[in-house]
Amino acid sequence: MSHLSPLDHALQQRRRDMDAAFADYDPAAATRRLADRIAQEELLAAVVRPTTVGSPRRACFTDAHACQNRAAAELERTCKVVVGRATTGPLLVGFVQKRIPAGALVFGCLLYLTGRPAPAAFWWRYAAGADNVEAMRLLTLHHRVEGEPEDAHHWACRLHAPVPPPTPTELEAEDDLQAYVARVEPGIEEVDDPDLGEICRPNDRFPRLLAAAGHA
Repeated sequence: MSHLSPLDHALQQRRRDMDAAFADYDPAAATRRLADRIAQEELLAAVVRPTTVGSPRRACFTDAHACQNRAAAELERTCKVVVGRATTGPLLVGFVQKRIPAGALVFGCLLYLTGRPAPAAFWWRYAAGADNVEAMRLLTLHHRVEGEPEDAHHWACRLHAPVPPPTPTELEAEDDLQAYVARVEPGIEEVDDPDLGEICRPNDRFPRLLAAAGHA
């Protein structure tokens, strides 16, 4: 026979209800969300409230913003270098036929240059899963731009070999590169893949557009 009072019974039931309600609670994720919100509030405060020139708070956010801008510029430059290589066309043609990591890297860069950073990161992760060093470097930059330092640190730590710098010839003819990207962009489609979710991939027109663009 139970000797608990009605109040004790009520408290036990309340505790069971609370345990069930918070069974899936992720304290680490909650901490990250809280930290992100605090950072955003601090950034807003720094923008709307006058502060002393040269103060630590102003310097902190100025440095963070500058690092983000540098990462964004480097990410775009690297994507242009990758897409501008002579090997781009064959790799993309191969990627249509088989999802090879090197082709996934190039296709991700093409997506980024068409304004699709999240789908680009999907294919960079695919390539990075095969130990593609350039893909890891791009993911490091991508997460720095997105303000996700933990993810950026994760990929930076996986870089086990230096990424070779681009040669001068790879950086020429940016106007031609922009025209090439514009010509092949209609060959990209967004689909809801049953295994992968919402992704971007080449459609049936993609090989013909590659050939017409003269880079295949």
